[in-house]
Amino acid sequence: MTVIDLKSAPQHIVQLAHWHHQEWAHLGPADATVSHLITQMNEYLTDAPIPKMFISEYQGQVTGSSSLVAADMDTRTDLTPWLANVYVNSDYRNQGIGKRLVNAVLDHANSLGLEKIYLFTADRAEFYRAQGWCSIARETYKGEMVTIMEYQIGLQRR
Repeated sequence: MTVIDLKSAPQHIVQLAHWHHQEWAHLGPADATVSHLITQMNEYLTDAPIPKMFISEYQGQVTGSSSLVAADMDTRTDLTPWLANVYVNSDYRNQGIGKRLVNAVLDHANSLGLEKIYLFTADRAEFYRAQGWCSIARETYKGEMVTIMEYQIGLQRR
């Protein structure tokens, strides 16, 4: 299993868009479609440092994703940048892939000289806490209770 920049394997965008839509459509814009996500994911194919998406592959098949984005919650524009889109296909879960995808974003953020990054999660706070993330708030976002977390890059390395 390898973790690579999405721009090295753009053929996986359609599959990723379907997975992300299925997993998080309820947290996105009301009009978000798979086609909309495909268009958004094409923004990751540049050399810009943000947004950046990493994917995991196994035998040529995409197995998961993670991203560094400028904003992930339209209600928390005071926080930037964000770890987002952490997803591992159900056939590949509990094998350490999620942690490797998170670490790819943290390594990229560190290479950019960032001091901290944020995320929000409805149901995986313990997964992130085990990797050194700290909860900074709990609030309702688009009808769902979420935990907002922070990772201070300079203070800890996995």
